[in-house]
Amino acid sequence: MTLLAHAIAASPPATLSQEGLRGRPLAWSEAGDLGLWSTEWAPDIKLERPDALEHHRLVERICAAQPCLPVRFGTAFATSDDARASLDKRAAALHAALTRVAGKTELALTLLWRDSPGPLLIKSAAGPGRQYMEARRAEFAAREARRARAETMVDRVVAELAIDRQLVWHETCTSDNVAVSLAVLVPTERAAERKAELERVAARFPDVIPVLNGPWPPYTFARTE
Repeated sequence: MTLLAHAIAASPPATLSQEGLRGRPLAWSEAGDLGLWSTEWAPDIKLERPDALEHHRLVERICAAQPCLPVRFGTAFATSDDARASLDKRAAALHAALTRVAGKTELALTLLWRDSPGPLLIKSAAGPGRQYMEARRAEFAAREARRARAETMVDRVVAELAIDRQLVWHETCTSDNVAVSLAVLVPTERAAERKAELERVAARFPDVIPVLNGPWPPYTFARTE
């Protein structure tokens, strides 16, 4: 029997239905003042796509009951002792993360470029080698301009929301289509209001298409690295 992990929380555990994934028993493995919620699992049972959706619903249920750090779907421990050892090893970082997410939920914003960058046509009387170098410089300049624009939009979002930078995670220009991937922690009771504010801010950027998701458990902010 293995443990299929769902979320890390502080002790004592919340009172929850003892039904885990696929109706199997939901287990609590405690290590000091931390614990892991997991489903008792059999190694020969293959995980499928519907299990990922059910894992998400389980994490939502746990986070509604107590502050928690979602665990990546598919993470498993061979024994309760292994789970407890993992918690012990990262106890300080886990406590800090739990303090950060307490009373908060995550909103996710993706900004997609309206126009994908096309190939740059460089007209030059120079030879092929020089033309190639000029094209490479122009492509680099265009990429840097886009990255700078993306960072400007991030700064605008943070300023408009008047939110602590510690509660914001973002990446820029991770592909030709994506300008910004951003996640923000907001008070759970104000999630709908803050989502509307985020939507209004993002709608002011003419060069991107905003895609909003959430509120949902603090997946992005469960990281302890």
